[in-house]
Amino acid sequence: MSSADDPRIDPEEWQAQEAALRAALSGQRAAPDAADYLRIAQAIASAPQSGPPMRFAREVTLRIARHDAGIERWVSRVLLALLALAVLAIGAMFGPAWWGAIKQSAGPTASGWLLVVAGCVGVSWLAGHWRTRVQKHPRASSNRPTPPPPNCSPTSAPKRRPTASSG
Repeated sequence: MSSADDPRIDPEEWQAQEAALRAALSGQRAAPDAADYLRIAQAIASAPQSGPPMRFAREVTLRIARHDAGIERWVSRVLLALLALAVLAIGAMFGPAWWGAIKQSAGPTASGWLLVVAGCVGVSWLAGHWRTRVQKHPRASSNRPTPPPPNCSPTSAPKRRPTASSG
């Protein structure tokens, strides 16, 4: 939409503002009706041209993401604890009746195998959880050498000693 289409804009005022802006940019003298606008244009032109610092958006985004992740982590832990308490309460209240119904419908042999399957699922989950933790925190593993600090150059890093398994 151009300025000519908007009925709220006075064309004479618009032209006075434009003339003052051109005069301020070119260093010429403005017309008498544009003197006030010339002062405004000069103030705008002389304002320091400082923008946000480098990487401003990136830092703000990271700070917000870090804050959100902290809140999400906290809320997730609280909700998981509440879920665990609810499961324990329901299991304590109705578990014996459920186990009796399972035993009666499947038979004593099948109910034993159900316990074995549940144990295997639990062990598999724990092994996967442990493996993920070791990959996230490699220093927790005792058989891996610790890397040099980040401020050391490659030439000043300590040399690795060969181990018995590395031929």
